[in-house]
Amino acid sequence: MKASGLSSELVIKENYRLFVVINFISYLGILAHLAFIILFFWININFLAYFNFFSVSVWLYSYALNRAGKHSKAMIALSLEVILHAVIATYFMGWDSGFHYYFLPFILFLFINHKQSLLSIVAESAAVLSMYLWLLMHTRGSAYQNLIDADVINGFQFMNIGVNFLAIGLLGYALRTSSMRAEWEMEQLASTDSLTGLYNRRKMYEMLEQERIRLQRSEKPFVLVISDIDYFKAINDQYGHECGDYVLREISLLMQSALRKQDIVSRWGGEEFILLLPETDGPGAKTVIETLRKQVASRLFEYETHRFSITMTFGMALFDGSQPIANVIGEADKLLYRGKQQGRNCIMTSEYLNPAF
Repeated sequence: MKASGLSSELVIKENYRLFVVINFISYLGILAHLAFIILFFWININFLAYFNFFSVSVWLYSYALNRAGKHSKAMIALSLEVILHAVIATYFMGWDSGFHYYFLPFILFLFINHKQSLLSIVAESAAVLSMYLWLLMHTRGSAYQNLIDADVINGFQFMNIGVNFLAIGLLGYALRTSSMRAEWEMEQLASTDSLTGLYNRRKMYEMLEQERIRLQRSEKPFVLVISDIDYFKAINDQYGHECGDYVLREISLLMQSALRKQDIVSRWGGEEFILLLPETDGPGAKTVIETLRKQVASRLFEYETHRFSITMTFGMALFDGSQPIANVIGEADKLLYRGKQQGRNCIMTSEYLNPAF
């Protein structure tokens, strides 16, 4: 999930949550201050109208900082503007105009920046509360407010209530968006192999359990295949471990492209992979894996100045629900090593598969 299509690594690494919040709230802030410019000119309080030109420029500047990944600087600029505008507008328009409401979502805003310590946030919140109470004591029935029509004051109050409700709603939406992204990223980290992008062993066990449950309903077996890159240690020894990583990534991509849409491939560990072929019988599975074996063997790999070929060995076992999945995995693993002993670059099948093998 991305916010407004931005995928900058700088944004993601520094504080994605703060980026999302500032990004959403900036739209509301800019529109609100543009509206205030018109309204303050309309009621002939030109000073506040001109001040809102300054406010719009601060919000635009903060929006640009945020998009550039400078979230903390953007937050400081916005915080100063919100507080200053709330104080000045409340002082001139009076407490009943509702400009003091902007202090309330601001407290929530302070807690979003994870780079601030809790002590700093508490100190800032205390300072904001002190200003809020000062305004309460000094702006009720102010001389400025008495010069403004009561209907205008009420109009501003309703507008400020609306803007603050929208602000709190946007803050909540932004927090929800960033939380969903964080949960998705945690799930990806927990289920994905970081080198190849394939499912890891933990996730494959989950997929196998799901397929076992589905087999109970459909009564259609599935095939497990454990595969291994032949002489992978020699590749690492001769060309280096970075070349080995390159081979693992390329093989992963090749397997994903060669397999069917419903098939699932996972990195099992080291240079081993496990493949799940759902609702597939022996002959169908062998056809799929034979195509994959040929594609790997015919591929010429190039890494820096090195050019070399690779083969893979496969052990296949059928799961029909009559025995635990762990037993079938163990059987496929034994078949894999039998294939290694018999010359590699081959497919070894289980005795439980169709005799046509």
